[in-house]
Amino acid sequence: MKKKALWITLGSIGGLILIALITLIVYTKGVYGNRWFPGTKINGIDVSGLSLEESKNTILKDSGSYSLTIVGRDNGNMVVNGSDIQYTLSLGDHLDPYFKESHTSILPHPNQSYDVSYDVTYDEDALTKILNDSPLVKGSSDYPIVKPESAYVQFSDINQCFQIENEVNGNTLKKKVFTEAVKNSLAKALPTIDLTRQDSFPDVYKAPKLTSDSEILKEQLNKYNNHALRFVTWNLGNGVKEELTPKKIAKWIVEDSSGNLSIDMEKVEKYVETFCLKYKTVGATRTMITHNKKKLKVAGGDYGWQLNYEQTVKEAKNALKAKIKQSDIDAYVKEPSNKNRKPLSTKYKASYLNEAFQMNTDDKTQDYDTNNYVEVALNEQMVYVMKNGKVKFSCHCISGRPVEGRKTTTGAYFIKEHQPYRVLKGDDYETPVTEWVRITWTGTGFHAAPWQSWGSWSPSYYLTRGSHGCVNLSSSDAKTIYNLTSYREIVFLHY
Repeated sequence: MKKKALWITLGSIGGLILIALITLIVYTKGVYGNRWFPGTKINGIDVSGLSLEESKNTILKDSGSYSLTIVGRDNGNMVVNGSDIQYTLSLGDHLDPYFKESHTSILPHPNQSYDVSYDVTYDEDALTKILNDSPLVKGSSDYPIVKPESAYVQFSDINQCFQIENEVNGNTLKKKVFTEAVKNSLAKALPTIDLTRQDSFPDVYKAPKLTSDSEILKEQLNKYNNHALRFVTWNLGNGVKEELTPKKIAKWIVEDSSGNLSIDMEKVEKYVETFCLKYKTVGATRTMITHNKKKLKVAGGDYGWQLNYEQTVKEAKNALKAKIKQSDIDAYVKEPSNKNRKPLSTKYKASYLNEAFQMNTDDKTQDYDTNNYVEVALNEQMVYVMKNGKVKFSCHCISGRPVEGRKTTTGAYFIKEHQPYRVLKGDDYETPVTEWVRITWTGTGFHAAPWQSWGSWSPSYYLTRGSHGCVNLSSSDAKTIYNLTSYREIVFLHY
């Protein structure tokens, strides 16, 4: 009995549902038999409850004032008014099949959306002229036309490496593609099109030939950085350093017709020459303070700094030719830090042909010990030994006779050796001397000259009894000079 009652109950409920469903269908069909069902959209326009004819009128009611807004790059925009191109729009019978389809089924079709084609006519010549004369194509003072530019490899002074500069997309339209896009939009009676959407309009703008993700540029970038990414440092002493950086090297890179890169070694040699001359003080004009506290300019001589040019060129070339790991290059380009710079660095201790007492970058001629030096005043025929800025010792001297081949040279020289005994040789003489202190490599030096008549000495004695170029001293004075002077100490000889 219970099962029978249950079946009767379920049957009653099912019957009620069926009656309700049939009632709904009959009602909906009755109300919407000649109208669009609720939620129906045609080309995005809601036509719910409208008859076929009413929906057509609703869709077309604004066709007389139709306009197409075109959005371009760089905030560019323009409007094509339908009235300017004699634009007409009709649906014809395009909508009828959809209306019929929605009413043939037993069940109603609410919330449907349909895309329906239009019948469109307009003056194509008028449209073409409007588009070609528009700011989007022709440009204006407010909307300049920017041509596309390819990405390229360029050296960065800030990061000290080559980097890829991004392309410029510009806003230059392809006229034919642009016109076709507008025509397609007019055919659909679209109110707006956005040309900046790559998914919808991928080819409407002229594009740069190379973009930043180009494999060609990436390969070129690696080649340039492989040549340029070198940090070469020379320690010159006294806290002075000279550095060859990628910025300088980048300017020396040359590319042949096949795209192969190399370093212009002539420019490397020129750089080293300039670098060496920058710190060279040999032969420079120095302003010295004489024994009587006067300033005097003395030029020439061999005292001073002089880098070994040949050795420095060799070091520079070796550093530029050294192989570096690609991983080290990539790490520095990604993050140009001091840490990542270290594997790209080469350090040298500067090689000198000649050295001085100190290196003064503020005044490079102040390279000697300004408190301790020797002054030979040839006009006075006197020697002054300066110690701690004061005259420690002075004595008479006899310099070279002022004739060709015997005149004592002038300039700033360094003391090269001390020998208690030496034989001086010339074309017409061979003389043993004591307390020899060499001043020049060509034979000029201090030494004892007991053969000179020191009792007859005068400032003009050398004019007739002068030496072959050396600075003659009495025996006792020669011993004092020998003991007071030091190796590589500066000697000023002047008139």
